[in-house]
Amino acid sequence: MSEKTIRLNRFLSLQGVCSRRKADQMIAEGRISVNGSTIRELGHKIEVKSGLSIEVDGVPIDIVIGKRHYYAFYKPKNVITTLRDPENRPCVGDYLDQFDIRLFPIGRLDFDAEGLLIVTNDGDLSHKLAHPKFKVKKTYSAKVKGKFPFPLAKKIAEGLHLEDGWVKPIHVSVEKTLKENTWVKIVLTEGRNHIVKNIFQHVGHPVLKLIRTEFAGIKLDKLQAGQFRELSSKELSSIN
Repeated sequence: MSEKTIRLNRFLSLQGVCSRRKADQMIAEGRISVNGSTIRELGHKIEVKSGLSIEVDGVPIDIVIGKRHYYAFYKPKNVITTLRDPENRPCVGDYLDQFDIRLFPIGRLDFDAEGLLIVTNDGDLSHKLAHPKFKVKKTYSAKVKGKFPFPLAKKIAEGLHLEDGWVKPIHVSVEKTLKENTWVKIVLTEGRNHIVKNIFQHVGHPVLKLIRTEFAGIKLDKLQAGQFRELSSKELSSIN
């Protein structure tokens, strides 16, 4: 990190702890301390240097100053995209425990969806790829119920009015027709909750299985469920 002084809320965001808005809320509630002192002043600046100590609700955070790390991860089905789960359900954090550095996932995938997540300790990149204004492309393979007519793919790509608003995918196409069901490819920049499921539910073809195969130009490739691979320099240059 290049700054010597930085606003506390931005620093927490860059560390992947929370958004700036959430950090401001926690600061106002007196839930954050720096070097042993509770901070309540919005806009408070800190000096980023060795020995810096920050606690959230009395729990120290692992501060990253220096090298950034980037991995592609195949999130298995029925795993929550969080670092910890109070109900002790399987979560991404369980897989990240094997690393001796603090990593966190960018964005999210539904509990019952699987496929590509990018995990990192780079808060700037996390903000860039997760924020809706950057319109990052996400590609999914969806196994949907029933025979999916080819003209319906074109209709969906032209845009739909869902209960939570308008959605217009970048691309929709039939990948493979099975005996009773169909695999459909869909590319979106939308990040609303359950958006892919809602699209296919809306047109009468509920999703039976959902795999994210590409995110921000990074591809799942040959990763298997639960596996990681380090991003190449070429991949990093394409998303930074």
